[in-house]
Amino acid sequence: MSDEYTEGKEPSKPEVSKEVLEWERFAEMDYVTANHLDKTLYPKPMEIICYHCQQCAEKYLKALTEHLGKEIERTHDLGNLATTISENLEVPQSVLVSCAKLTQYGVKIRYPQEFEISENNVKAAIADMENVKVWCKRQIHG
Repeated sequence: MSDEYTEGKEPSKPEVSKEVLEWERFAEMDYVTANHLDKTLYPKPMEIICYHCQQCAEKYLKALTEHLGKEIERTHDLGNLATTISENLEVPQSVLVSCAKLTQYGVKIRYPQEFEISENNVKAAIADMENVKVWCKRQIHG
């Protein structure tokens, strides 16, 4: 019987590294910013809210990538990050869809006249951000 297992207890999980916690800290800043802007400003800066949603998801995916011991790719393409993670974990279809929808807000949104953003886009981006965040945190912290 291994030292990690005693009857009635689950094996201990690996400790979360400082690097992972730092990625999560930065992701939470984007999360709080997106939600704050959505709830408090009028008119809503919709492009900026969607950008922070993408950034939050990106940083949570990078936190999970770090947690898995993989090299973090310098990209804003959430699908690429999910592909790297899928080498170790099964990524749910709903997370893959959220990644695909959020990726568009990572680069093009920074430039005027690239997108027409509606309130529905903002609501969807916030929901997609939440989906990616919750799944990543569950993978990291159990």
